[in-house]
Amino acid sequence: MDWIHGELHFNFIKIHPRSHFSDHIRQFGNIPMYSTELGELAHKEQIKEGWRRSNENDAARQIVHSYSRQHAIQMRLLNLESFRGRGADLSADVLQHLKSSTSTVTAPVVRKRILKGCQDDVSNVLDFSKVSGVSRESICRELIRYSRHNLLTERQLPEDHAILQSLPVELLTQLEIPVVAFQESDVYDINRGRCTGALHFRNQGSRNDWVWVQAGSEEMYGALRGHLPAKLVALFKIRDYTCANAVHRVAAIRMLSAVNSGFTLDIHGLVTVQMREDAPEFTIVDVGTIHGLAHLIPEGERRWLVNSWIDLRTFNEVY
Repeated sequence: MDWIHGELHFNFIKIHPRSHFSDHIRQFGNIPMYSTELGELAHKEQIKEGWRRSNENDAARQIVHSYSRQHAIQMRLLNLESFRGRGADLSADVLQHLKSSTSTVTAPVVRKRILKGCQDDVSNVLDFSKVSGVSRESICRELIRYSRHNLLTERQLPEDHAILQSLPVELLTQLEIPVVAFQESDVYDINRGRCTGALHFRNQGSRNDWVWVQAGSEEMYGALRGHLPAKLVALFKIRDYTCANAVHRVAAIRMLSAVNSGFTLDIHGLVTVQMREDAPEFTIVDVGTIHGLAHLIPEGERRWLVNSWIDLRTFNEVY
């Protein structure tokens, strides 16, 4: 009985993430996990439309059969489309039907990431060093590393530190990241990543958000599938006047590393990440590698849990 009374509490991981929901809503918007939209759509497509097609005699059986037939036909069309893509010999009427059914389908519009909130007190790398508190040598060294690993040879930044420090820089405070909505292909939610550095955000202290960064292939980092969480350090554009005024949109981040190779732990079913002692002061990445905001739960000093239960999309991607 003492053991039973000792376990009668709500201090377990499934309840704990709820204490972070208010913070999540302020950053991301509504929590899709508790949205009734999917259920309502299913009710309309599977029940109401099936009822209208029935003769209202033993309607439940007719609704199930109607939905099953639709599903089977859709699967058949997908298989035929796959066969056509592989060059299979299909009859003329099948090819005509596939052509007519796909001719009206348009490719989804891919939304771009948008940088906002320009700070007027930064005009070049030298000013950026003063504002961020990072040495000029560190910034130049990291910019050169980024240039060598990410840019084409003809578009790489100059490696002379004097020229590099004089390149025009625009420091920004917000990155709008389009994230495909759960179970959608052309509907986007906008994650707004804030990075104010040492400046206050809405009179409540500085804000430098956690984000997901594509750090490798999908086979890497276990359940994280090639992504790692990182803290935004700075958002900026740098213009290379030595290369036709090419503009590079980049972010300075502090990358975390995955514990247990990124696989979930049995004790709570979540992935643990950490800030290693030998982690670099910051890393510069292209803003295109930032895929959304991350929600982390502090576990201890320099360690966090990846809250994959915060919404359906994250739950579906991290497991």
